[in-house]
Amino acid sequence: MHHPTLNHFSLVKSLLLTPLFINTTIAFGQDALDGLINSHGIPESKLSIILEDTESNTRLIEINPKRSRSPGSVTKIFTAFSAFDFLGKDFKWKTEAYIEQTARKQKKIDHLLIKGGGDPTFSFDDLEGLVKQIRSKGIDEISQGIYFDLSFFKQRKKHTGSFDKKPLRPYNTMHSALIVNSNKLDLKFSFTPEQKKLDVSPVFLPDGVIIQNNLSIGAGNCSDFRSQVSFRELYRKKLLTIVIEGVYPSQCLEKDHDLAITKTEHYFFGAFKKLWIESGGKINGYFKKHNQKSKYILIAEILSDDLSGAIRFMLKESDNLTARNIFLSLGHESNRKEHRLMRRLSYESMKKNKIYWHYSNFIENGSGLSRKTKIKPESVISLIQKIDDDDKYSEIESMLPVSGIDGTLKNIYRSETLRGQMRLKTGTLNGVRCLAGFITSKSGKEYRFVFMHNNFDEYDYNLRLFSTELLEMIIREEVN
Repeated sequence: MHHPTLNHFSLVKSLLLTPLFINTTIAFGQDALDGLINSHGIPESKLSIILEDTESNTRLIEINPKRSRSPGSVTKIFTAFSAFDFLGKDFKWKTEAYIEQTARKQKKIDHLLIKGGGDPTFSFDDLEGLVKQIRSKGIDEISQGIYFDLSFFKQRKKHTGSFDKKPLRPYNTMHSALIVNSNKLDLKFSFTPEQKKLDVSPVFLPDGVIIQNNLSIGAGNCSDFRSQVSFRELYRKKLLTIVIEGVYPSQCLEKDHDLAITKTEHYFFGAFKKLWIESGGKINGYFKKHNQKSKYILIAEILSDDLSGAIRFMLKESDNLTARNIFLSLGHESNRKEHRLMRRLSYESMKKNKIYWHYSNFIENGSGLSRKTKIKPESVISLIQKIDDDDKYSEIESMLPVSGIDGTLKNIYRSETLRGQMRLKTGTLNGVRCLAGFITSKSGKEYRFVFMHNNFDEYDYNLRLFSTELLEMIIREEVN
């Protein structure tokens, strides 16, 4: 078996100049690492691992650092970095409402125009705030529907099921210039065994969306929910029906489940209509796509929170919609907000900041939910180094999930050894498992870490157990 490469020059230098570093260097020896890899039967060709001592920059582990890998959601660190670079942490998106100049001071208007600004965090509270601003202008009735200006992004959308044929899964939600609550329906299932009654209650249900519960009750518990219950959409005559089918597990008395519908503009219109009517207003008609023109005047505007909040959410929760919209917003002043331009801007950011960037690296959409995105581990560790060394980007470290505490690491690495010792971005797809970020050993020593595993064939080794044991060795500094 090929041994992982160690930086021998740096090793000799550190042995000569810093004797106290001997135990740490020895702890991450080739024999111990090879033994761990062999014991789990993992092909080294499928692995890339880099471990660096932060203080000395000594590379302690180096396996396949320049082999292109699918990074999964580790891509989001590149999106975050580019966004801080081009937009700045104080950047805000805006969502605007317009009426025709001739409708000024009228209580009844033909059309309202809402212009999307690409805000992925736009919430029901934001929408309610927009409604209140419009109503404060004295407008009581919209007689012919709403125009949506969706021109902020030029990038065409793929179908939300194009990645894995699961269009209603929230992680598949596509970018949008105008979207509210990420298109999510938050459903609460409640089963009463005595009455054999199953209630399905949405937290918020937009106008024009209904739930059709076709579930029967059968065996199983909550862990069986996803395998036994399915969802599909039916869209007819401006009515969207969410059909729920299958067998609901009888031992699951309560269950929260969210899904994201694919009809983005229908969802937004329905949410607006519901809140507009609740405010005492009247509305007729439906929506049409229509760009803002000079004859329209601005009457209401909602600004998002600072970009840093959206980036924190994107990194902690690995939110794909937020990543897609941030990526497409990199060139916010450009009229060509397409992936091709945003890739060029992102690559320029890497090169300008002296981050190792290879011509074969490719970022498809900024989220990592992609089979085309490929990045070399050497580029990932170079980015981690820059975040570690430059105060302009150091905030990104605090935004990464903390092992056993929050984000995508909340429910894993919860042992006494691992909990709270790592800030790592996860990246997981079928055949892909990646980690990148920062590790603190029990003695307080700081490390930069990249772990990338790609194996698209069937395999029977336990990768989670291997990575857990590796991380424990690093944190305890007890590899030998």
